[in-house]
Amino acid sequence: MKIMTVLGTRPEITKLSALMPMLDEHFEHKVIHTGQHYDHNMDQVFFDELNLRKPDYMLNVGSGSHAKQTAKMMVQIEDIMFEEKPDWLIVFADPNTPLAGALVASKMHVPLIHMEAGCRSFNKKMPEEINRIICDHCADILLAPDLIAYNNLMREGLDQSKIHVVGSTAIEATLRNVKLARERVDLINELGLSKGNFVLFTLHRAENTDDSNVLRGIVDAVNQISLRVNVVFPIHPRTRNALAREGLKLDSGVRVIEPVGNLKLLSLIDNAKFVMSDSGGIQEEAGAIDTPCLILRNETEWTYLTDCGKNLLVGNDGDKIVSSVNFLLDNPQEIEKMSQVKLNLKTDVCKDIVRIIKNESKK
Repeated sequence: MKIMTVLGTRPEITKLSALMPMLDEHFEHKVIHTGQHYDHNMDQVFFDELNLRKPDYMLNVGSGSHAKQTAKMMVQIEDIMFEEKPDWLIVFADPNTPLAGALVASKMHVPLIHMEAGCRSFNKKMPEEINRIICDHCADILLAPDLIAYNNLMREGLDQSKIHVVGSTAIEATLRNVKLARERVDLINELGLSKGNFVLFTLHRAENTDDSNVLRGIVDAVNQISLRVNVVFPIHPRTRNALAREGLKLDSGVRVIEPVGNLKLLSLIDNAKFVMSDSGGIQEEAGAIDTPCLILRNETEWTYLTDCGKNLLVGNDGDKIVSSVNFLLDNPQEIEKMSQVKLNLKTDVCKDIVRIIKNESKK
């Protein structure tokens, strides 16, 4: 049986890192990399660090508007699928890459597997929300990470027999990869830091970088926070461009570094006092490693982490960010409390996914 996986961004690579070798082992497995992340530090380094084989197809789509980027992907994915004739196509989560794969698969009548199905922010202004809804409604197998996602799919009228609650591949991948990070990475010493004496900050979502007032408020907040604690900021290309566009400057207490590979990022999360981020992937990575995460968004798909008190949803208002951070810095027992929250996580997620694909293929 031939399985084809389409991916294109850092979160897809990292969250699939534990599953891809198993797909290679159990199936004839082909990988298409669209190149939606086109910066080497945001992309190829992740394959190298995580001991993953090279993709079978590199599309190098690069940047562009949502429509142009998705259209370029669709044209090339369609050509490859005509040639390869896969039995199943796997897409993951919510970037433009899975949207392109899902649309091509549905037009070509190739059965579609959507991983991380059912996650919802309920904010349709987010491009990712539209992408994930379309992927779910195109899919023949819906692999939901938890019961919250399962219930979202049921409310939308999707066929219950297509839905499987499998857990999160992100958690399984993080637990695998953080061991590699602890063995190989000495980034903390390189930066002259020590465990717990800095805060990790990341920012990249359009809702935060494309709105001038929101971005200015977040930058002001981070500058204020840097007066109390070291801040390390691996800067995303989108954010770098946005800061330059708005003429915004970060104070000297904010340590701006180039984007880092997954192992270095995990090392930063592992050693940080806490994390401030708008990244969905980092929310789960931090949760798996027991580092508190302050979510710089007004909603999150990973409510299981906020409901149990592992992560804190603070929004993207600068004043609220500052007050939330000051509360934690003034009450270190609250940081410890968040870090000690135990997650009831499903294990052997990748094995379950392989089993489900094999069983569904027999029907």
